[in-house]
Amino acid sequence: MQQPQQNTTSAKANTNTNTSEGPLAGIRVIDVSRVLAAPFCGQLLADMGADVIKVEGPNGDENRGWAPFNASGESCNFMSVNRGKRGITLNLKTERGREILYEMLAGADVLIHNYLPDVAEVLGIDETLFREKYPHLIVCGISAFGAKGDMRNRPGYDSLLQAFAGIMGFTGERDGQSVRSGVSFVDMTTGVFAYSAILSALMGRVRTGKGSNVRASLLETALGLLSYHGVSWLEAGVLPQKEGSGLWSQVPYQAFQCKDVELVTGALNDATWRRMCQAIGRLDLRDDPTLATNAQRLERRQEVIDIFAETFLQDTAANWTRKLGELGVPVAPMHTVAEALTHEQSLINGMVLNMTDQDGKAIRLLGVPFKVGDTASFARRPPPRLGEHTEHVLREYVSLSTADIAELREQGVI
Repeated sequence: MQQPQQNTTSAKANTNTNTSEGPLAGIRVIDVSRVLAAPFCGQLLADMGADVIKVEGPNGDENRGWAPFNASGESCNFMSVNRGKRGITLNLKTERGREILYEMLAGADVLIHNYLPDVAEVLGIDETLFREKYPHLIVCGISAFGAKGDMRNRPGYDSLLQAFAGIMGFTGERDGQSVRSGVSFVDMTTGVFAYSAILSALMGRVRTGKGSNVRASLLETALGLLSYHGVSWLEAGVLPQKEGSGLWSQVPYQAFQCKDVELVTGALNDATWRRMCQAIGRLDLRDDPTLATNAQRLERRQEVIDIFAETFLQDTAANWTRKLGELGVPVAPMHTVAEALTHEQSLINGMVLNMTDQDGKAIRLLGVPFKVGDTASFARRPPPRLGEHTEHVLREYVSLSTADIAELREQGVI
């Protein structure tokens, strides 16, 4: 595992506040979280103009060591969720480290952490205490299995919660092994939910003048994302089934192999079904009264899929995409990540951000998946190097001198 290198030129590089622009300008956030979900929440706040301080232990966030690494030796995983932040090191296992954190919180609006409840208590991150000491503060705690119950202190990652919530159980080919989603959507969506909850708490504070405790978890996210699958079981006793690229409740709606590559298309209503049949030149299917509704097509599911599969093999994905698109049928070619991130539609919507790192090298990061006005991101700062802004931030938040900071380094506090 590649070990992160601590940057000791923090007072010289990238010490400016994130930006004077953005809807969250003036909001100060202390982010003591690690890995994906919670750091992504912090990045979204930074993208909207908040001044986010990334606090790491002396050895750094564990995902600094996760491959792959870019040309400068930085973890792409870490870079993906820490843009726009200032970074400091602070050993919260030491009494002095915790004292410094408490001093910083006096001038902060939001604290984000993802410590297990018992660990948070040991480190002094006590929501009840904070309510008394910092009544203005919004404390956002993100966990794996929720803040209550016997499992609250269990660690967890995206794949575990995909399994626990039942999602992985209906993901994969029919009669095949269960499959993890290729993206860490439980982690990332938890970050989005936490971001939304923090914004709600900030709005509440405008009205009441008081902060609040905000909680999110991978479990609650995964269960919430069951959406109609969950309600279908709760209300109708129907469990979702594995259908590969398809959907158990709709037909046709899946990936089909063309002469060259795959595409995904489908008819999620009966009017689209008729247009889809017309686009592929099968008017006999369009006019068949026994296939007129989705319920009827579900009864003959495999027959319908086989007909479409054989038909799509006769032409290229580009030609089928054009024919289907001309008649308003939803369709998308099966892209690689490279094809998706170089596609004009992705670029024109600001989903690739061009930035410059601390060494003046060009870096590219994913854009913000929502926009405020025409701005893709209000963040101007690249992901921080380990400890890059320690000296500057401690001067700003805690009024420490150069000698004080040097002593803290000798003591292993920062």
